[in-house]
Amino acid sequence: MISIIQIQPDSIAEELGLEAGDAVVSVNGKEISDALDYKFYITNEEVELVVQQGEERLIYEIEKEYDDDLGIQLEDLELRSCGNACIFCFVFQNPKGMRKSLYFKDEDYRFSFLYGHYTTLTNATREDLERIVEQRLSPLYISVHVTEPELRKLMLGIKFDDHLFEKIDYLTSNGIELNCQIVLCPELNDGAHLDQTIADLKAYFPMIQSIAIVPVGLTRHRKNLFALKPVTHEYSLSTIAETDRRRKALKAELGSSFVYLSDEFYIRTDLPIPESDYYEGFYQLENGVGLTRDFIDNFQAEYPLLKNPAGRPLNISLVTGTLGAEVLKKYFLRQLNQLPGMFFKLHPVLNRFYGPSITVSGLLVGEDIYDTLKDQKTGEYIVLPPDCINDDGVFLDDWTLPQLEKQLGKKLIVFPRSFQKLFALVEEYEAAFSDHRR
Repeated sequence: MISIIQIQPDSIAEELGLEAGDAVVSVNGKEISDALDYKFYITNEEVELVVQQGEERLIYEIEKEYDDDLGIQLEDLELRSCGNACIFCFVFQNPKGMRKSLYFKDEDYRFSFLYGHYTTLTNATREDLERIVEQRLSPLYISVHVTEPELRKLMLGIKFDDHLFEKIDYLTSNGIELNCQIVLCPELNDGAHLDQTIADLKAYFPMIQSIAIVPVGLTRHRKNLFALKPVTHEYSLSTIAETDRRRKALKAELGSSFVYLSDEFYIRTDLPIPESDYYEGFYQLENGVGLTRDFIDNFQAEYPLLKNPAGRPLNISLVTGTLGAEVLKKYFLRQLNQLPGMFFKLHPVLNRFYGPSITVSGLLVGEDIYDTLKDQKTGEYIVLPPDCINDDGVFLDDWTLPQLEKQLGKKLIVFPRSFQKLFALVEEYEAAFSDHRR
């Protein structure tokens, strides 16, 4: 049973007299435990809907088009927590005193399907697997890391056999596609272990569509944790070379390169970002695999359409992590500064909060951004990276966007993932400012 939080106007649910606060019990005899259950079972032309209204349980017989929605919005899914203790888990590397939600480890196949979150499936039950198959929750995103049993236990922080291959067998043989992730830890799950992991997963191709290899991230707050080595410039170069060798053999065997390195490996070196054909299906963009190439290609396509949105000389500051600064300097800054009347300046922010080895823009905090910019000459608009605040406009250190804006005395814009969209926002702000002055 799950609560209704809103009824859409002029909907079937409104005609039935349903209200927020009622609860959906079942659809066509199937008990509803969350919004995914509801969405799956409601796609029928004939629906028996059981609703709890106060002390009364009501049954509605509904005839509708197959894909018609009833107009019911249910309460949000509640994340399931992770019981693993992965030796590289970022949650364990957070400092003390942060908001409670940042210490929550999620392990939820439903969010893997909906949002591309990664799950290990270590605690997935037979009932969970059957539901995945019945409701066609495909593709899923699976953190594998390593397949050798004892090393797997060490890396996931578990003491039991989680029957990984039995679960993969069941899911793939029933038509569920998987995309897998390996967090690469130098001198731990690389080398021969990595070769074995790839070979084991390759056996499930094409139902396992891809393997993404991402570098381990280590913060300065690792206290009393398993000793891990950082990914260096030299290690990145060797990983790229070894992965190119593996990909060439896989391409010849499978017709697919199957294994893809995250962008960070390339940005750490002087090597160029691979072209689009490297990523084939761009299976794991949200994991930072091909995201930079996709951004570059989209920029090149929109660049001829870009023009000064202010009609006057305009200075814009681009805030980024140290890793993102390398990309912007190499692929974007020169062209942006060729636009008439436009002047762009980069402001790389060293991550003091997590430590300088954390270089991605999504983990920048408000205080570090402020400390970097407070004594620098910035443009009329300061553009922040898109992932450094949450949906409520709050940074990881609990600084807020309005707070940072007030401290800097400049208009802040969270980058909307496109320069064309950024220019449109600037044009809106310019128009609003002009109207205000009049």
